[in-house]
Amino acid sequence: MTTRRSMSPAMEDTTRNRLLQAAERILVEQGVHALTVRHVGKVADLNATLVTYHFGGVAQLLAELCECNLAVMLRGWQALDRQVAASEVDPVLKAWLAPLCAPAAFHPQGRAVIVLDEIAAHGSPEISARLMDEMVGIARRVQELLGPLLPHLSATELRARLRFIAGAALGPPPRVPSPEPAGPALDSLPYLLRFAAAALDDRVKPAVRAAAGSRPSAEASAG
Repeated sequence: MTTRRSMSPAMEDTTRNRLLQAAERILVEQGVHALTVRHVGKVADLNATLVTYHFGGVAQLLAELCECNLAVMLRGWQALDRQVAASEVDPVLKAWLAPLCAPAAFHPQGRAVIVLDEIAAHGSPEISARLMDEMVGIARRVQELLGPLLPHLSATELRARLRFIAGAALGPPPRVPSPEPAGPALDSLPYLLRFAAAALDDRVKPAVRAAAGSRPSAEASAG
């Protein structure tokens, strides 16, 4: 009977990290549907059987990627605990949005939230439920902190606007990192902070209505 040759702890850690890096790169650049044992091995420049050796399969690899990237964001969201007595909106928004811009755990050109979104959409029901519970908890925490600072917004309205802001932070597909024109990237923290502040400020409404009212109608334009 043959026995499996063991690796040293240092070698195992290096190999696991290379496989995680490769899997995360595939997720960020191609999406979870491209994640296979063979493809991970090829991108990592390792024997594909090492995926099974270290993780048991793609499902377990996804689960570990989920934990690594969720840890990145949860560490960042600890800053919300320091905003209990906040008297201004901006510090709360920054404490909430900064982790949404955080780099992915193993692929610095990607973002942790993009990795988690891919995993939530296509991973196991257990992983998806875990992520949903965490995100719902953070959303409730943000709403609790912002509610007293935004008395002009009902709880329902505030919740809807926060969902809108979170959607903007995630961004529409494709989400592959690409060169941005001059100025801040659309998913950069400074841009998102300005966007979020405007989305929560009712003073922008009259300007929006005025702009909409000044547009010629399709019928008038056709005439």
